[in-house]
Amino acid sequence: MATARVPETNDTTSGRAYADAYDRMQANLWRQGWLETGDLLLEGIAGGSALEVGSGPGYLGLDWLLRTKDTLLVGLDINPDMVEIAVNHARELGLTDRARHILGSAAAIPFEDNSCDAVFTSRSLHEWLNPGLVFTELWRVLKPGGRLFVSDLRRNLSPTARKFLEHCVTCEVVRGTLRASIGAAYTMAEVTAILATTELADVAVAETALGLRVTGVKPT
Repeated sequence: MATARVPETNDTTSGRAYADAYDRMQANLWRQGWLETGDLLLEGIAGGSALEVGSGPGYLGLDWLLRTKDTLLVGLDINPDMVEIAVNHARELGLTDRARHILGSAAAIPFEDNSCDAVFTSRSLHEWLNPGLVFTELWRVLKPGGRLFVSDLRRNLSPTARKFLEHCVTCEVVRGTLRASIGAAYTMAEVTAILATTELADVAVAETALGLRVTGVKPT
């Protein structure tokens, strides 16, 4: 049985020092091929325009651009330091003509209805103050036939999975945040119950070795 959920506070994920440390960790995961880009492609997110919510330093979305053709990306993040870092990485990779990163909240996405071919996010679900509202926003901006991909940690991870994740994190500041994030993460049953109150009741929710995943296609 999972322990009681403890919401994560902004105190653990704010400040330039944290943003720089998280950037270094994500860069290492990118170099080792441990990001979820391949999973995005397997889910059919391989073309058109995509919105990445909680884009952080930008590696997942930028790697997706590098592995696809004629695609466009907007990264949305609530942390101005992360947005600045992601903009710099897009410039370094020569992707400024296909990527832009903006400051904003997932609870009020500054996009029109039915405007994105895909929406994806990794490891931000546990940070949403009102997950039902955010899921509704993600669904709103998807075009009919558009694809949704949401992945995150889950609170009931196995001890082996927790140990592996902590091994991937070399910075103690980020390691502490990882522990807090696991404690704030949802279980599959909790996410299913949240989705049941929205238009996304029929999307798929599944456990993975390192977390959980929500995927679906918006009806046409």
